[in-house]
Amino acid sequence: MTARPEPSFSWTARRVELRESESAVLVLDERVPLGRNTARLIATRDEGADVDYLALIIGDVADGHDIAVRGVDEEALLVEGGRTESSPEILIGLRTAPSICGCSSEQHIDSQLCLDGPVRTMIASVGVKSVVVDCCRVTSVVA
Repeated sequence: MTARPEPSFSWTARRVELRESESAVLVLDERVPLGRNTARLIATRDEGADVDYLALIIGDVADGHDIAVRGVDEEALLVEGGRTESSPEILIGLRTAPSICGCSSEQHIDSQLCLDGPVRTMIASVGVKSVVVDCCRVTSVVA
């Protein structure tokens, strides 16, 4: 993975620009009814790490700019998608188990979006031009 030069968006969020050339092979792409919203449940597989990534795309994100991305518990992805107040939005399914890099699932997903990773290419494959992710997640350490 290589870092991309991304402009700072605010003190607490970062805009991540996506290129059309970035795309993943989706192993799942299904329309899901979610009340008033339309949604797509998508998934991709990172063969190198033997990991699947799951996302719920709420609303029309094709050619969208500054689409909000947030992580939710993978098992509650559809429930949280039904509760969402904003559209369009992208929910990334997070596992409760520690990630392969030793960081939290949210930090791992953030790094996947800011670097060339499977989550970034999965989201780019649905036609999004840019997303906004939180970049100031501070975890406290008690000595």
